[in-house]
Amino acid sequence: ASRTPEGVGGGDLRSLAGDIRGRLQGRAGVVALFAPDGEKVSFVVATTEAARDRGLAAGDLVKAFAPAVGGRGGGKPDLAQGGGSGVAGIDDAIAALRAEVSRAGG
Repeated sequence: ASRTPEGVGGGDLRSLAGDIRGRLQGRAGVVALFAPDGEKVSFVVATTEAARDRGLAAGDLVKAFAPAVGGRGGGKPDLAQGGGSGVAGIDDAIAALRAEVSRAGG
C-alpha cells in the first residue's frame, strides 16, 4: 500500500496497480494505491489470484479502509476503486487495509 504523487488520475492508478500486481507472479499479494488530488483522494486495490484464494477480495478490502478517507468504493474481487474527501486519512486507510489483510490471513 502506498501514496502516489499528487494528481495521478484514475486510469493511471488502475494501470500502475495492474502492473505491480503482474510482477507478483503467482504470489499472494494485495496492491493498494492512494492518489491525493487537492482535498480529494482516489484509490485502487488489486489482488492476485493467490490472494483471492486466501479470501482477500479487492471489493471487500475497500470497505475496511474507505471510511478513513471519508469515501466509498467497490468493485470485483480482483480490482476495486473509489474515492473520498479525506486526504489526511490516507495513512489511517493504509493501516486499516494492512490490519484487514492480516486478519484475513494474508
